[in-house]
Amino acid sequence: MTEILMQMDVDAPAERVWQALSAPEGIRAWWTTQADVDGEVTKLSFPDAPMTWDLRTEEASQGRRLQWRCVGGPPPWIGTDIVFELSPAEGSTLVRFDHTGWQDAEDMVRIVTFGWGQILPRLKRYAETGEPSPFFDF
Repeated sequence: MTEILMQMDVDAPAERVWQALSAPEGIRAWWTTQADVDGEVTKLSFPDAPMTWDLRTEEASQGRRLQWRCVGGPPPWIGTDIVFELSPAEGSTLVRFDHTGWQDAEDMVRIVTFGWGQILPRLKRYAETGEPSPFFDF
């Protein structure tokens, strides 16, 4: 199976990064402004996409680890896992990001890897400054 693995240092406490990842206003501030974050399934919409990406929360250890399983969306995404692991340091947080479970290294994985490379800096910027800058802004 193919994996997308990244990490970044964020100059913000782990609790602020956690809020950006788990709170509705946080997700809308760096990822997509069309995020329905009610209950155990987060539904994300993206421009020109005919469906939502449905991410079921598998684990939510506050300030430490968030794991979503994709249960709806484009077929190559379904069954993949998105994991954020937070390691606090003095005034900063190491964020390890894994998007795993891809069946093979198809074109979708290449597109998604490039996308995450553009989206995750928005998470970093939002956690550090508090200024929203969603990648997908409707």
